[in-house]
Amino acid sequence: MRCQLCLNLSWQPLCKDCLATILVPQTHKRVLENGLIVYSFYKYSEIKELLHTKHTYQGAKLFALLAKTALLPFVREFTCKDIFGLPIDDHVRHGYSHTAILAHEIRSHIIPLYGVLRAKNHARYSGQKLHVRAMQKRDFVLTCKRDIQVILIDDIVTTGATLQEANATCKRHGVHVAFALTLADAKEF
Repeated sequence: MRCQLCLNLSWQPLCKDCLATILVPQTHKRVLENGLIVYSFYKYSEIKELLHTKHTYQGAKLFALLAKTALLPFVREFTCKDIFGLPIDDHVRHGYSHTAILAHEIRSHIIPLYGVLRAKNHARYSGQKLHVRAMQKRDFVLTCKRDIQVILIDDIVTTGATLQEANATCKRHGVHVAFALTLADAKEF
């Protein structure tokens, strides 16, 4: 197999050299309009092509590597017990859920809650214009116990509408959202 970035031979879709040089995560904090804090680790422009593999078989391996490289070192800093990772709409499409993979890779420090935050609206946001995305709400359904603390997990934050809607759904159901984690932020920092 070849590295997706440098095209050198590699056992993984991203070679160790590219992970150690090109894909070094930089923690970025963004506060959304509703006060939700979102931590991201890459600029969207830096990993755009990698993120677009989320609907392919290769994407499952890429998302796992990116989560181990960026999300895992960040959550290792937490000493909180009983904090849950809540992947955004982890419904399996195309053989896997990319948000479930992100949550799975940090399970040693955050307890993943799979299948509890699902969207009733299954419109695809990938590649859509911002005004189209803003008009189509996800209409989330939450099915977990109350009075727990969670971290929302998604691949990218663009306008923040999905994360804000998920946060509002959690609040309505008595679930406290500490913050959100995403691999990339479309807002250049």
